[in-house]
Amino acid sequence: MLFNSFTFAVFLPAIFLLFYVSPHRWRRVLLVLASYVFYCWETPVYGLLLLASTTLDYTVGRLMERTGGLKSRRALLLCSLAGNLGMLGFFKYADFLGESVIGLGLLLGFEGTWEAYGFILPVGISFYTFQTISYSIQVYRKQVPAEHEFVTFALYVSFFPQLVAGPIERASHLLPQLKKWNPVSADDLRYGVERIITGLFMKLVIADRLAILVDLVFANPGHYPMLTVWIAALCFSGQIYMDFAGYASIAIGTARLFGVHIVENFNYPMAARSAGDFWARWHMTLTSWFRDYVFTPLGGFRKGGVRAAMNGAIVLMLCGLWHGAEWHFVMWGIYHAALMICYYVIRTARRRFRSEKNKAVTAGFRVLPWVLFTLWLNTISGVFFRASTMDNAWDMLKVMFGVSTGAPAPVEWYAWVFLAFVGCLFAVDFTRAHLNVGTWWGRVPWYFRSFAYALLAGVTVLGAVSAESPYIYFQF
Repeated sequence: MLFNSFTFAVFLPAIFLLFYVSPHRWRRVLLVLASYVFYCWETPVYGLLLLASTTLDYTVGRLMERTGGLKSRRALLLCSLAGNLGMLGFFKYADFLGESVIGLGLLLGFEGTWEAYGFILPVGISFYTFQTISYSIQVYRKQVPAEHEFVTFALYVSFFPQLVAGPIERASHLLPQLKKWNPVSADDLRYGVERIITGLFMKLVIADRLAILVDLVFANPGHYPMLTVWIAALCFSGQIYMDFAGYASIAIGTARLFGVHIVENFNYPMAARSAGDFWARWHMTLTSWFRDYVFTPLGGFRKGGVRAAMNGAIVLMLCGLWHGAEWHFVMWGIYHAALMICYYVIRTARRRFRSEKNKAVTAGFRVLPWVLFTLWLNTISGVFFRASTMDNAWDMLKVMFGVSTGAPAPVEWYAWVFLAFVGCLFAVDFTRAHLNVGTWWGRVPWYFRSFAYALLAGVTVLGAVSAESPYIYFQF
């Protein structure tokens, strides 16, 4: 079920009313049932996978609690990892790995074929798999106690506002809220509605409008001049940000209607000035997941800068594979891994040159990174992310860098409009990140805020490009 669908517009108020008229002891059951209806609306059979993952980690957690030996707890953790990653790998990566092995065999002179399974990827499987794994790891490390109530744990895994595209919650943060409902205040309701309206505006009016140019150019980059192709690549940076951040805003707002506070997933990533800064601002719950459960166990920063750079590169290549079982996603991860290695080298150089005698060099290190990374290098990475195939990505890059001339026609007038549109997004992010606009807006009287959000809701209704366009991150 899409947040931006008419179905959800009926579903959410109905569940909200049922929640508040139900006795407290039935509220968790109601939300679990609502979450499964939400998840199974299009493909009911995949609810069985969600239930299987829930049952596995609930059982592993209870057994860990009863087992004192480290070897036994480690074996149980391995069962959780094998079961969850096994389901994820089979449904998401089986065809990719099979086709890759056959392709490698053909290069080496071996004949073979692969009959694709052709599974429809279960929506959100990458998100809820990581959420259940984090629970098992936290129980293994004794950071949280095992959850005894199956319904509460099932709600932790399936809570519908953040089920299919995050934010990826930790048990230590979300479970205590689900076990004891906090009273919902008028401020909670107001904030929830504001975030939902904001998220719908970001998705329906901004992201879907930027997608018009992006889809046209990526479908046939050779038909457009170089500057138009660059503008389309830059617009995709804005599209995916508004699309994903819009979803996260609706998720946060929806959860707040039920008195649940879920974590933020973005911190103005368009204001990032380096690879490290970008990953501290973009999809923060995924970044922190990989940091805590992959980067740190690999050694983190404990074994020197070179090892830290390699650990970061490994994480980003895995992050690329997490996003999709396609070679262009793998290339996206490799590209960001290379950027991360360069970031560590530049950071070392900054420390070496930062002194009173090198004021000009130091100032350059402050001014250039945003232009170099956010406006150029990160825009290039979006080509690999958005492309349908590696060939499509190379076609885009050839036109962008003049290897292929593209169309000789002048830049279309509407491309300049899109450039101004996405430029406003960069300006807004930079302003909010560095001028503390959010704090100022929080002091505005409630009646003025209400009028502003009512106006925004009207703009969203009138300016929506498509009523039910899918979210980009639903495919992951």
